[in-house]
Amino acid sequence: MIETERLLIRPWTAQDVPYYQAMSTDVGYTCFSPPGIFLVKDEAEALQKVNMRIKLFEEHLIGKFLIFEKSSGAFVGTCGGDFFDFNGKKEIELGYRMMLSQWGKGFATESAAALINYLLKDVKASSVFGFALHQNRQSLKILEKIGMNYQQEFTWVGLPHKLYRVGNG
Repeated sequence: MIETERLLIRPWTAQDVPYYQAMSTDVGYTCFSPPGIFLVKDEAEALQKVNMRIKLFEEHLIGKFLIFEKSSGAFVGTCGGDFFDFNGKKEIELGYRMMLSQWGKGFATESAAALINYLLKDVKASSVFGFALHQNRQSLKILEKIGMNYQQEFTWVGLPHKLYRVGNG
């Protein structure tokens, strides 16, 4: 469990299927994702996706964790690290997605800063990358605000992104 001033951030459990189902159809959560990537047909398929997230955390101590607002208990979104291939090397990517109702409250910045700290100090990642589409200006601002440095243009899922990095690696 990671705690910030306003947020509780924790790994997934099998009881979190309703949160997965909610995020899979939330326009704010999915708007900068490849179409249908989070969509599930039913509870059983959502449980499979949740179990994949549980396994990733158990094996590597990373994943996209659930975020809850402390004061209300509201589900805010997810934030965390995941593996991606960059120039033939397995790297860690920071990602965050917020439910539309939670946009504009600073939760993405707050959770992303906490996860950078977790990934560098607790997981002992030598560096962490972040990337976003050019159109996702708010996400690009967040990457800069949490201390990531612009590296280069980067193609991900066939689309141009801006790539950022923090760390010593």
